Amino acid sequence: MFNNLRIKNFRSIKDSKNLKLSNLNIIIGPNNAGKSSILYSILLLKQTLNDKDPNAALVTSGPYLDLGSYLDLINANNPEKSLEINFELNKSFSQRIQNISRNWHLDNLMKKCNKFQIKFKFDKKKNNIFVSTFNISNSKSRESYAGKYINEKWVLNGFPKEILPYMEIYLEHFLPRFHSFGKKPKSELIVNKVLGLYYSGIAISTVFRGLFERILYVGPIRQMIPKYGFLGTQSYSELSPSGQNLMKIISTIKFYGITKKSILTELNYWLDKKFHVIKNIRILNIDSDKTIISIYGDDWHGDKNINLALMGSGLSQIVPVIVQTIITPKNGCVIIEQPEIHLHPAAQATLGDLFVRYAKNNKQIIVETHSEHLLLRVRRRVAEGKISPDLVSIFFVDKSKNETRIRKLNLQKNGHFKSWPANFFEEGYREAMAIAMAQTKDKSK
Repeated sequence: MFNNLRIKNFRSIKDSKNLKLSNLNIIIGPNNAGKSSILYSILLLKQTLNDKDPNAALVTSGPYLDLGSYLDLINANNPEKSLEINFELNKSFSQRIQNISRNWHLDNLMKKCNKFQIKFKFDKKKNNIFVSTFNISNSKSRESYAGKYINEKWVLNGFPKEILPYMEIYLEHFLPRFHSFGKKPKSELIVNKVLGLYYSGIAISTVFRGLFERILYVGPIRQMIPKYGFLGTQSYSELSPSGQNLMKIISTIKFYGITKKSILTELNYWLDKKFHVIKNIRILNIDSDKTIISIYGDDWHGDKNINLALMGSGLSQIVPVIVQTIITPKNGCVIIEQPEIHLHPAAQATLGDLFVRYAKNNKQIIVETHSEHLLLRVRRRVAEGKISPDLVSIFFVDKSKNETRIRKLNLQKNGHFKSWPANFFEEGYREAMAIAMAQTKDKSK
């Protein structure tokens, strides 16, 4: 999925600098430091691509996020600033572009590109967010295709000059598309290049949409597991950020080759063998007409046939996290906010094992958390050699003078960091020292 990410002028992030992402990415730091903005920069693009209006350059309020207006999300609430999102995709992206090119038997101009820069600006007169700049390039070469929107016209750079008189650009959301003026070039070579550029836009749009469909999201607060589900109800075939549609996902859906049976098998494994909460999870018909279903399981301590809806808030918070991680396809990405909510410290640590396992299975996981226990488990697995530190990125986020600062911590093979940032999970140390001091004073009396 994403190799690198850079964000400028988004909320409290003035410039994130380049964030080198891995398979497992853990974002930590104090409250209101700007951690969630890293996640939201990706979800904004996904939400925009899902919108049915191709003229919408950036959808700030939708099913995943409601960030308000441009004034709300732009740094320092300054509408004159540009919001900039830069990212580099892994080789699977450009490989798909090349595969499409081969199928069309055309020299697709941008087939090796994997880096994208998009700048958004706000037009006060039109009350509209628009794309002011795009740049599509190759991370290993100087190949670059750029466009700037100046005086309501696109100025293009990097494209073959001989084909520009025959082409016109328009945007589908924030992605460039091209079509011909209708004036046919005399040279067959130029005709092929014009077609190549036309199909380049189609290929990038097609692959981009497929890519962002593979991004799943779990929000910070999940709904309680429902007691019942009704067969014949055609609900949206996606687990919502709040965990809605969980019943349908577990009972009927097939995702990228992941079947109902495999979802239940994996879910049982984690809740039984790892989290020690419940076992033998199954879908039961609870009426004679077999139109009403429920999810039942056996309590780990002995009670049987319990509706999962009656198992407490902790289970309702963790099941969507596990399921969404399971159904994330290979070369896909799952974004998770605060997976540790309502969980005991031991269960928080086990979340680390969940993420380690699937990160090693060619899935990208981006987690925003306050759990020291989760992080300690990941560090332990690195020290034990269960996962390479190259597959793990730890980002520490804090804020100074209303500006977010993001620092990637250098995780070593022994599970330690080369340098320990100030205010990094110091609460436990402070409390232990306070207890020791209190004990010393008590003995001195």
